[in-house]
Amino acid sequence: MKLIINVFGNLLWVLSIFWAYQKISGMKVSQKKMGGVVLLYFLTLLIEKLIHVDKLVLYLSQVTGIHLMLFLGLEIFVVCWIITLLLFDRNIKRSMFLTAAVCTGVQTIFLALNGVVTLVADGDRQLYYFLNFPMTALLLAAVYLIVEKLNLARLFREFEYRNDSFPVTLGITLFILLGYDMLSFLMTAASRSIWTQMLPCLFIIIIFTLSMVYLLNIVSLKDKKKYSDMMLRQQELYIQDLEKIQQNMRVFKHDYKNMMSSIYLQSREGNTEEIEKTISRMIDDFDEEIGKKMNLTNQLANIQMNEVKSLIYQKITIMNQLHITLHLEVLYPVCDVKMNIMDLCRVLGILLDNAIEEVKDQQGDINVVLSSQEEGLHIIVDNQLYHEVNMTDIFKEGCSTKGGQRGMGLFSLGKIIEKYSNVTNAVQIKDHRFIQEIAILKE
Repeated sequence: MKLIINVFGNLLWVLSIFWAYQKISGMKVSQKKMGGVVLLYFLTLLIEKLIHVDKLVLYLSQVTGIHLMLFLGLEIFVVCWIITLLLFDRNIKRSMFLTAAVCTGVQTIFLALNGVVTLVADGDRQLYYFLNFPMTALLLAAVYLIVEKLNLARLFREFEYRNDSFPVTLGITLFILLGYDMLSFLMTAASRSIWTQMLPCLFIIIIFTLSMVYLLNIVSLKDKKKYSDMMLRQQELYIQDLEKIQQNMRVFKHDYKNMMSSIYLQSREGNTEEIEKTISRMIDDFDEEIGKKMNLTNQLANIQMNEVKSLIYQKITIMNQLHITLHLEVLYPVCDVKMNIMDLCRVLGILLDNAIEEVKDQQGDINVVLSSQEEGLHIIVDNQLYHEVNMTDIFKEGCSTKGGQRGMGLFSLGKIIEKYSNVTNAVQIKDHRFIQEIAILKE
């Protein structure tokens, strides 16, 4: 009975680690991958029994003089990291840091709950093992509440945006692991009472919770400021467009009077051919100067996500300055996308920036289609292609058709997309045009 409680209690504990990892990193929780975790967990137990890991840890402690709990903590971290690399995330830097952070957080909660159970059991071993069931349930509930209510996924995205170097990330990871080792040492000191052992853990949990709330408030304020700046910029661009339309209308009104006078004189002379040419020129001028602006405004009105609308407004301004022709088509209102809004803006920004970079020297054209369908949102960006493209290398870090340091866009795009199981990316070259389609399915 004791063995069953330990094995399956630890299994749920391990599953909570990888559930938290997927949620924090922005992945969709995969039942198939969680099943893989179960298989690797039992395989690890078998290997531990065969090579007697407990004796190895004790031997390392005796040889090095380093406290036993450091090796135990590193053992758990290394096993979880290997599982992460095999099943969830091949990015060494990101997986190393996040695995250490999640493992340490879950283990700290476990130590606190285990202290409570030990206190309640008061030396009764049967009661202690019986209380492991509610303790495991409380552990899972605590992990769920902390991950969801503290919005740790948003905080982790802020860490990713920092893009720290590998040595910095390694240093932070080691600091987290050593911090947990010190906490474990304080809690397992034999000379201390159970209440005294629990105090460091409770203190860490309180400090962690308050720190996360504080950081989340900072990030929230940052997002609100960014959102306010985007809305202000959008309003400015919208007002500029209205002013241009109004100005063009005044010019057209003036030209309209002159053209009507010309048509009147031509009609009196019976010159029907010139009348047809004048009317045709009037229609073309209206479509070019005013009709396009009005059509663009109508298309943007279908985008009901202000962050996306603001981003496209900004890119339109850049294209106008570079004399790039844009054909924008938004089919049906775009209002609900199963993707983080900031990641969506990053994806769309990369696609548009790459297209602008390719055509700006030639004043080429760009087509953008946002199609909101029943199964999800489809984004198509295609542009004229003026350089040779190696389709097998375009998503590699540093790869670019134009040299220099311009090759990070599609590499970053791939890293964003791989976090989502419901997002696909298709690339093709057709008729000297580079076409990229992103499908964000509702599942």
